[in-house]
Amino acid sequence: MKPDHLIWHDLDLSTLTPAYLGRFPGRDSKTRSIPFPVPSMRGVLAYWLRALAGPYVGNSTEKLLEAETEVFGTAKDSRAARPSRILLRAGRIEVGPPPEQPVSGEGYLMGPGLVDADENGRWPRQLSPGAVPVRVRNLGRPYHADLFLAALWALCTYGGLGSRSRRGFGTLVLGSPPDLPTARFDPSWFSSTTDALEDVLACTVAALADLRIGPGPEFDGPTPYPCFAPGHYTVSQHRLKGRDASSALNEVGRFLRAFRHSREPDPGFVPSGPFVLPNTEGFRKIAEPHRRHQRPHGPFYDGALGLPVVYTEKGVDGSVTVEPLADGKATRRASPLWLRVTAKDGQWLLRSLVFHAEWLPEQIGLQVKEDGRTRQVQKPNQTDVRVELDRWFTEADGQFGTGQ
Repeated sequence: MKPDHLIWHDLDLSTLTPAYLGRFPGRDSKTRSIPFPVPSMRGVLAYWLRALAGPYVGNSTEKLLEAETEVFGTAKDSRAARPSRILLRAGRIEVGPPPEQPVSGEGYLMGPGLVDADENGRWPRQLSPGAVPVRVRNLGRPYHADLFLAALWALCTYGGLGSRSRRGFGTLVLGSPPDLPTARFDPSWFSSTTDALEDVLACTVAALADLRIGPGPEFDGPTPYPCFAPGHYTVSQHRLKGRDASSALNEVGRFLRAFRHSREPDPGFVPSGPFVLPNTEGFRKIAEPHRRHQRPHGPFYDGALGLPVVYTEKGVDGSVTVEPLADGKATRRASPLWLRVTAKDGQWLLRSLVFHAEWLPEQIGLQVKEDGRTRQVQKPNQTDVRVELDRWFTEADGQFGTGQ
């Protein structure tokens, strides 16, 4: 029998919701076969490994990088290049264009970047729900397999693959666990979902200790990166009425849209239809005054779910953008809210995860711009952002019933 470091193990992976994997190279968006993007999967696995390692390595970015490097290696062109202990290999997949007219809620989750072609006429590539042909090989020790499977567990429990994975797309599920030899990781944890988090965290700590990566200093405030440190994340799960992926995404998208508009709604708003909502507080207090050459007023709470935020108004050309500014250049802040649309035993579910990491570093500012005209915007403080994120869970309980 071959030693394990020579064996490729199949991963019984499949997607439950559509995944968006890059764009077609030209205007031709006909269905075609492409290689499965292994680098994308490695990237998201590294993200979840960092989230699991965080409570142990704490406020040490050096130890965090060391943990990631032990499993996934480093780039070939880096100064201290190290090979990956975990190798991934994948087959080909069939991708096609996105739906021409997605239902309103699903389209809201997709956002303009996935609903439309880009400025060069290139459409997003959609991977329909189904099997994903991925294999894994461990060149390291069983505790390297522990860390890989822990990251895969977190990805399958909370995350997704591809663009807009924070909004329910690219949900991955693992059928039968791989026969990858481990030191402590229990494959049954894949079926127990969120209940296994403490076990997975303990397994991660033990594996890092086996690799002689010691604990780091404790956090002295908000965590500087997303992680499962106690008190720095919130999780809930709610039952959906949807009977398939599209209807479940539509339900979640409509709720997310209503949530964004429910913070201090316009008292003078008169609805003209069942799906017409008042403008958000951020539009009324920040974007609209700037468009009218007036000063914005108040903190920008709309950005709690990610930046930049782009506002468009029906019948008005152009857009207004609120974005972070670092060293004079526009940047981004990914949403701290992960929405995972999944199904178990025929029941579609929404699993929400928020990482209460530092929202924006002190040196990062906010600006509002339109046609190159910019103005500074007041940032909400960390406590206000936390209150806004906690509101998500309260309103989700009201919409879907108390979380399970």
